[in-house]
Amino acid sequence: DADAPGFGVGISVEADTTVSGNVVENAPLYGMQIGWGPYLRNVVATGNIIRKVGTGIAVSVVEGAGTAIISDNVIDDALNGAIIGQRWADPATADLAQSGNAGYAHLTVERNHVS
Repeated sequence: DADAPGFGVGISVEADTTVSGNVVENAPLYGMQIGWGPYLRNVVATGNIIRKVGTGIAVSVVEGAGTAIISDNVIDDALNGAIIGQRWADPATADLAQSGNAGYAHLTVERNHVS
């Protein structure tokens, strides 16, 4: 089980950040959390390995959220999905690793390897 909000996340970012070359393992909530509500701007997450987590990458899909590029990551054994759009703490999309940006123009989701 995940701890209280704020705990159980491997890496959390909101704005003007590149997240690259990390290994995240055994994070019970999210391997990576990108944005919170409208607090998302200019984030690139690429070349990371995320494994044995609740959700691989949670990314904000709330109105007003800014640009995020999520590409070329390896996501292995994510119990609740590899890349999930969230409205604050609530899942709001199917797995974006399978469907791309799913109509969210602020997102680019491509070339992630899921197993």
